[in-house]
Amino acid sequence: MGLELPSSIIWIVTGRCNLNCKHCYTTVYRTEREMPREKVFKILEEAAELGVEHVHYTGGEPLLLKDIFDFLSYAKELGMEASIFTNLTLVDERTARRLHRLETGVYASIDGPKREIYESIRGRGTWNKMLKGMHALTKAGILPHINIAITELNWKYVRETVTFALALGAYSISIIPSMPTGAAFKNRVYISTNHYKEALLQAAEIAEELKIPISVWCTPFLGAVVNSPYLYYGNCRRWDVIDITPSGRVVLCDVLNIEVAKIDSGLKNAYLEMINSPIYNKAVYPKLKSPCTSCTLSSKCTGGCYARAYIKNGQLESPDPLCPKVASFKPSP
Repeated sequence: MGLELPSSIIWIVTGRCNLNCKHCYTTVYRTEREMPREKVFKILEEAAELGVEHVHYTGGEPLLLKDIFDFLSYAKELGMEASIFTNLTLVDERTARRLHRLETGVYASIDGPKREIYESIRGRGTWNKMLKGMHALTKAGILPHINIAITELNWKYVRETVTFALALGAYSISIIPSMPTGAAFKNRVYISTNHYKEALLQAAEIAEELKIPISVWCTPFLGAVVNSPYLYYGNCRRWDVIDITPSGRVVLCDVLNIEVAKIDSGLKNAYLEMINSPIYNKAVYPKLKSPCTSCTLSSKCTGGCYARAYIKNGQLESPDPLCPKVASFKPSP
């Protein structure tokens, strides 16, 4: 039986961004040098040869990269699906038409249902730019996936934000808890356990009311809060994904920025180095600790988000501090 290689690449192609959002966790990549285009093309060629199915370009803001359309086009030419994550503020009609021609999947962020909430996170003047970008996409025939980052500034408005995003033309919706790192930590806007619980209940309520699925990212403990046939979640410990930074470092998780390999030796060798790394194996195959050891969700949740656990407690195998069962757990004296 041969080596199973990742089906997807999550590629932070640039750390540069035109915004300075209060909840951003990728500020650590802001000044990281970008790979030359020839190296990117070479990695894409190897990825296609190895059977990678999907390349997701993120940032920063990928549309700041002058070669981004060449990267999207080449991935498609090689037989892979390609998608991009954008904050929408740089999307005009020409950009939207180019994305549509390339059949690019578009993921975008909308973090509030009205100007004051949105701009409290993204900055003054961003609301109208976001709306123009969204309208340009839908005019070009692109219905994007909208992700809502839940922070201390917008958790009360999940219901309204979902409804608003759908009205603007969103094809699908996800929510994600803001992480206690980067700008979110500096600005103290990362979400608390109680407020995230309320946000999840709102998401379940609006999903059931509208009969629409909502994906809940980075929340493998979802069942500890609510059971809804309309809320979906996964577990990144089971993903067959490789995360690449702007300069070509392979990291355990883009939130943590813990290097586990370098792409210089080729994608296959980097993947082998990653999966044989002790820190990777500790994250993917954790030894569960209380209260996870007695939790009925442990087989699905496997301790929750190891990135949050590491950030808060310095241990990859520590229980996810955002989980309400963990937050309320009192160890025996």
